[in-house]
Amino acid sequence: MSLFGEYPCDHVPYPPSYISFTTATVSSVLCLVTITGNILVVLAIFIDPNKDLRSPFNSFVANLAIADLLVGFVVDPLAIAYHVSEGTAKKYPAALVFIHIPYFVSCTASVLSLGALTMDRFFALTSPVSYRTKLNPKRASFVAAGIWAFSLSFPFVYIVTGYLTYSFVFIHTVIIATFLVMLLTYVKIFRVFKDQVKQWDSLDQTNSDNQAKRQAVKWEQKVTKTFMIMLGLFLACYLPSCICIYIINLCSYCSCNLIHWARDLPFLFILANSAVNPFVYAWRFENFRKAIAKLFSCLKCSGSSRSRTIYFDNLAMESRSSGS
Repeated sequence: MSLFGEYPCDHVPYPPSYISFTTATVSSVLCLVTITGNILVVLAIFIDPNKDLRSPFNSFVANLAIADLLVGFVVDPLAIAYHVSEGTAKKYPAALVFIHIPYFVSCTASVLSLGALTMDRFFALTSPVSYRTKLNPKRASFVAAGIWAFSLSFPFVYIVTGYLTYSFVFIHTVIIATFLVMLLTYVKIFRVFKDQVKQWDSLDQTNSDNQAKRQAVKWEQKVTKTFMIMLGLFLACYLPSCICIYIINLCSYCSCNLIHWARDLPFLFILANSAVNPFVYAWRFENFRKAIAKLFSCLKCSGSSRSRTIYFDNLAMESRSSGS
């Protein structure tokens, strides 16, 4: 029986090849989706071609997308290389720490970004006047910088404790603490929603000011509902990952095949969460869809202009050569 914090199947020389290759294949697909989707989100927010995406909420969305890009550009390729090597060489490759450190950095940044988005929605709905005056994109950037400072420093505890022990620490501090904050905050948000619906019924619908107020509240509610979908996806991905960590540490009677799946599934669930978030924005927000469409149209126009330039340059060269 292995000790707490030790991998229980170290006596097995390697996992079955089909587990390693399945993990590598799924990681490859998720890598492409993660990079493509999150790059579009980041470009849409920072370029902001329609000048309607500059808000504290979208600053935190960009922060979350950057954390997801770290998964796509670093964690995914390293995980693919590791599992392919494991499946072909039929042994545990060394240097797993180089996957775990960026993995935990991106996870910490994602969880804390979701916590920041939760607080953003809380203040936007409960204190709309002070929210617009006190929380601006610049201050949101300071919060994002603090998230990354913590995310870059906290996971290095892993070097001292090891993967499984640190996973337990991570689950019971960052994830559970953030989840409790989200849960308590959304209890309050739902109460605010109910009060707003009652206020709508009492408003004079012929008054233009009341109509503008109602439209503004509707927009805030749509933003909040979108984030609730993101939160649901987050829980759907992180909760099974937490269960897998418990299985590895506490299930002394589980087969090593099950332990190997419990080792790989948390990676796949986290990678899947990083891949699906951008499509939630594109599905829910018309301004995101318009910004991304405009980015594509600009790229297409740029490509066409470059092609025309190359065509006319070649034509000029041919005319000079024929003249000579």
